[in-house]
Amino acid sequence: MDLLANPAKSPKRGLSNLNRDALTVVIVSARGLRNADWSPLGADKSDPYCICEVPGKRGVRIRTRTINNQLNPVWNHEAVLEGWQPGDPLKFTVFDKDFTSDDELGTVTLIPSQFEGKNGFSGDLRLLNAGKNRAFLTVKICRGKPSWDSDAVQNAAMAASNMGDETEVVSMKTRRRNARLGIKHISNRLTRRQFREFLIVEKARVEYCETMPFTLVLCLVFGLMAYGHGHVNSVYRLYAGVTRVVNEITVPQTLSDGTASSDLTLNSISSNDEMWAWLSNGLLPTFRGEDDRPGYVLNYNKVLGSLQLSQRRLVTDSCSNVNDKVANYVGLKCRTGDLTTASFGAALEEPLGNLSTDVAFVAGSGLDGGLLISKDQYYAFLDTNNPTAAASRIEELRSGGWCDEATDWVEARTAMFNGEVSAFIDVSIRFDFEDGGLVGKTLSVRPLHTPQWTTWNTAISIIFLVMMLLLLMLNLQEVLDRKAKRKAEEDELAEAGEEEEPDEGWLSYCNPCGRMARLWFGDFWLAVDWFGIFSGVGLVVLFITLSGVIAVVTSEVRNLESTTFDTETPHWNETADVHESYNTAARAYETSIATVFGQLNIVIEQKVFHRICTFGFTLYLLLRFLRGCLGQPYWATMIRTIEQALPDVVHLSLMLAICFENFALSGCLIFGSSLEAWSSVNNSHRAALAILSGIGDFGEMYEVYPVAAIVWLFLFAVVIVFIASNMIFAIMVDHYGQVRKDNSSASQTLLQQCRFLVEDVIWTGSFHIRRGIRTMQEKWPRVTQVTPYIDPEEPRVSSIPFDVLLEALEPVAENESADPGAVLRSLSEISKEDSVRSKAPAWTKGQPSWAPIELDVVVACGCDNATGLRLLDKAEAICMSRRPTDFPADMVYHEFTGQMRNIHELLAGTEEDMRLWMAERCVDCSNLEPRQRKFEALAVEKIVQRPREDEPMLMPTAYKDDRGLRLQALGDASMMEGTLGTINTNTAGSNMLTD
Repeated sequence: MDLLANPAKSPKRGLSNLNRDALTVVIVSARGLRNADWSPLGADKSDPYCICEVPGKRGVRIRTRTINNQLNPVWNHEAVLEGWQPGDPLKFTVFDKDFTSDDELGTVTLIPSQFEGKNGFSGDLRLLNAGKNRAFLTVKICRGKPSWDSDAVQNAAMAASNMGDETEVVSMKTRRRNARLGIKHISNRLTRRQFREFLIVEKARVEYCETMPFTLVLCLVFGLMAYGHGHVNSVYRLYAGVTRVVNEITVPQTLSDGTASSDLTLNSISSNDEMWAWLSNGLLPTFRGEDDRPGYVLNYNKVLGSLQLSQRRLVTDSCSNVNDKVANYVGLKCRTGDLTTASFGAALEEPLGNLSTDVAFVAGSGLDGGLLISKDQYYAFLDTNNPTAAASRIEELRSGGWCDEATDWVEARTAMFNGEVSAFIDVSIRFDFEDGGLVGKTLSVRPLHTPQWTTWNTAISIIFLVMMLLLLMLNLQEVLDRKAKRKAEEDELAEAGEEEEPDEGWLSYCNPCGRMARLWFGDFWLAVDWFGIFSGVGLVVLFITLSGVIAVVTSEVRNLESTTFDTETPHWNETADVHESYNTAARAYETSIATVFGQLNIVIEQKVFHRICTFGFTLYLLLRFLRGCLGQPYWATMIRTIEQALPDVVHLSLMLAICFENFALSGCLIFGSSLEAWSSVNNSHRAALAILSGIGDFGEMYEVYPVAAIVWLFLFAVVIVFIASNMIFAIMVDHYGQVRKDNSSASQTLLQQCRFLVEDVIWTGSFHIRRGIRTMQEKWPRVTQVTPYIDPEEPRVSSIPFDVLLEALEPVAENESADPGAVLRSLSEISKEDSVRSKAPAWTKGQPSWAPIELDVVVACGCDNATGLRLLDKAEAICMSRRPTDFPADMVYHEFTGQMRNIHELLAGTEEDMRLWMAERCVDCSNLEPRQRKFEALAVEKIVQRPREDEPMLMPTAYKDDRGLRLQALGDASMMEGTLGTINTNTAGSNMLTD
């Protein structure tokens, strides 16, 4: 509203005043130039172009186009020399465009007094250093033209109100230049803000999307390597087959009267005797194999050695948690939590004849396997190749009380090898004798694939390692670049005499550890790459280590076959030497078996770390894919939504975890005593997750405690399912709306980006093809007979300087419509010395965001003409299809509408206040006349006129004779006279208000 009320404050007038020193230069033509190119036929001539610049000011220059094979070129190039200040001279230089270095054809310098006059300068200038020829340059120079004219601003405002109008103000020279470069013409409707938003999107595409090819190749190589070395499908079939075989083992049972009972399976074992019956009549025959292939399970799985039985025992003592009388009545002892290594059972009996003590009842069982053999466990071995001896051994262990009330658990373990899949299988069946007499059963089948170093697998592994080294080199290069950039910033600050602002936190540069951490891990994506490098290198190192350990296990298996012995136990009356020899051979064989089982167990447990590294690397690949998705605006919107909503989701998840924990614990306390699914804290969490997923068994909960089950399920559904899920949905929708609102007008769909990517590839490829043809024509002139003539082109930048361009296009204010003075203040500082940290020329900055973008700004920031025109062409194609929000017409309209609405509301409130005030004043005026009449009556009653001329006015008769009282009456009369004057004045005022 200030701009509408006071036109003198309008930005347009201020811009014109600030640019009154702008200099417009028209380079018309040149004549008489020397021929700097030579050819045998004399057909080749100079390719001139002219540069106008201010000596000593870098970036303050204009350049004409190049005209090929012409000694009298006509450019008619008109431009504003931005950055020129009064008192600066002008230098004109004509060059010959060449492939290597451009040759100078002549130069001339104008002093300020020649063109700073009112009429400027217009005429011919003789070029110096022009050779033997007399060469001239025709130019026109005038002052006062702004950096952008009012027509451009009017056209921009017209475009805001008429988006369907395709009228564009483009000079013919621009059309010819764009047509020659194969670029569409550029209109002046593209604003600085629109171009800046396009650059932000384009920078993200270049920075993030260019990482996708490497990520795709890395993912492909990693997948091939993992599949080639892992053989996941074959290993799973091996696991599923062995698991099914063990679970399907059935043993017929008969009752004491000889009638048949239900078959005994692994899951139905509930006592010590049933365990021995299942091992003797079910597991041993299964692992023995068929008669035609003894020792093989499922035809291909060779059983290694024997079946190992091991147990752990606990100390038994009188039950301390019950009454002594009850304990004596029951007559049982209770197990404590302390382990025991004492001998028991048959080991305490007197040996018969030459027989030695049964080592299965002795801790360690006489095995010498080092750390692979646990000295607090008891071992026994069953020969699967000799079912009779194995059954006899089981009967000896059962009748000798090898498993009694002190046993904590019993484990049956064996190992197999599948030659077709080239994998080991570790099979263990554990029976836990829990409190209350329940027997817990745990079947564990753990396959271990042996690596096969084929030519294909070796090549893929080498490629993966090379890619890891390449990623390491890229990270190191980025760290070195960050270090060099930091050093340059410190040097610039030191030259400027400024001090670095200290950072806070453990990453502070004041802290040596923080400096190192910020240098190596300061950027999130840099830290992600280091995580991927560590995961990949750990994956390779662990795989090589596991391959070596598996090779050792394989050699131990080969040695196991060579350590076989006669399994027939000698008779009790044999000599002591025979028994000693048998025992020594048996202990060595059993030690070899236990060593192989122990090594397999260690390798399989170490395989867990390999899987963790594999999962970490897959997570790294996921993060790299997300990083690449940031280059696509719509994908970036979703990722930034998750990023912004993450704090809210984390806090909600903590609250949700507390509620879920309470429901799980309450379910354990309510249903745990009756249902196995809720019998422990771990089981309760699994049961609660099953209820949350909809696969839990609510029926068994209802059968135990109906009312408690209904209340528990109702509260669980309300708190966890409805409230929590809806809260997460609301959080995501809210943040998504905010992120979508902040999206720029340069957002592109995936198809649009693909289309522009193809166009960029064609545009860049055609340039390299043309450059190759020109190079061939230079080296082999005869090629020109079969190839078309290609005009010379200026070199193109290797990378677009996005940071410099964004710095030049930085808005001068957050909301220019609310603070138009900020534009004027910024423009007034254009001529000041730029900051040492600024890389963009000073004259390119400080313009309002609604001003049209010019090619000179893009070129001055480090782009060549062709690349700058390509950027402007893409930006116009993307941004001009959407209605901008930053044109002056729109801003003034919305500002005027808002201000008028506020004024209308203010006037409406003021009207009511005036009505109330006038009503109060009317009441006061109506009361004035009665008061006046009262005062007049009082005056007539109390005051009489003076009898003589020399007596005071209004002298009361009662005080004539008393001089002192007469003076007092005189004062009262004077006061009354003033009162009457006031009454008369108020009466006149009331009459005026009434009128």
